[in-house]
Amino acid sequence: MKLYSKEGVEMMDVRSIDLEGDRLVLKGKMMGTMAATIHIRPEDMWAAFQLFPWGVKLRMPILLLKGWRAGRKALG
Repeated sequence: MKLYSKEGVEMMDVRSIDLEGDRLVLKGKMMGTMAATIHIRPEDMWAAFQLFPWGVKLRMPILLLKGWRAGRKALG
């Protein structure tokens, strides 16, 4: 998964998302060069979820379905 700036510059290339205890662990490269391991605590996950407006939360299942379909189509 790649995260981009508004201008289309790749900010982070996430290589894996794992679970260690109660924490999510993201591994990847920041800005294309710097290896990074990011630990996200449950309270931070909740804080991030609260940042989403209700309209986004309600559309998330549709967005996930669109992403799944696009991914399958890209594979062949």
